[in-house]
Amino acid sequence: MARSNGGERGMSHAERVYTGLREQLLRGELPVGRRLVEQQLAADFQTSRTPVREALRRLEGDGHIVRDRGGGLSPSAPSVKSMRELYEVRVAIEELAARRAATSGDRSRIEAIEQEWRALRAAWHGSRVLPRGPDFVHADEGFHRALAAASGNDVAETLLGDLNDRIRILRVHDFTTDDRIGATITEHLEILTCVLGRDADAAAAFMRAHVQRSALVVRERVGEALTRMFELP
Repeated sequence: MARSNGGERGMSHAERVYTGLREQLLRGELPVGRRLVEQQLAADFQTSRTPVREALRRLEGDGHIVRDRGGGLSPSAPSVKSMRELYEVRVAIEELAARRAATSGDRSRIEAIEQEWRALRAAWHGSRVLPRGPDFVHADEGFHRALAAASGNDVAETLLGDLNDRIRILRVHDFTTDDRIGATITEHLEILTCVLGRDADAAAAFMRAHVQRSALVVRERVGEALTRMFELP
């Protein structure tokens, strides 16, 4: 049975159900094909069916669950093929943005990004009190969108935003452990050092390695989640 904890105080019932179900789905704890029944979920989360219905609508909109022909909802299985194709495009856009940022980017905006991530690194090493999982994905997306914006290529920024929307459900798997959060902060600062040093080749190379490393971790953890989803009775 799903139960509330101290961290859920102040949440609406719908938000609590949404957060709890999203975590279960991302960890692969709900098998593909299992129908999500409002009445059962309401009992599990000790609430009424109305907030459960709202949470399910949000999860469907996020792509975490899918509706079958009969109108029932069940967990969606991540597509490894789509993930590979989306990451290929992401690498190309990110490399372009890093290269352009190094050669003709808005230096004051890039320095502001660096200050923000240096502060995050200090907070991480000092107390490790940083957003995790889905919340860190948004912080990471903010870094990449901000750098693309600072590069001056508006099309690259727009395309990257669209890609983020399409792979967000997959990228959450990259930030399920502390080592990946720490590594991501370090890699971001390495990229920024190259950009501010106006070394376009190095900035592009570090960005490519960073995104490809993320893709490998996501592929591995999505595979683990899929295994759990299909093996559970």
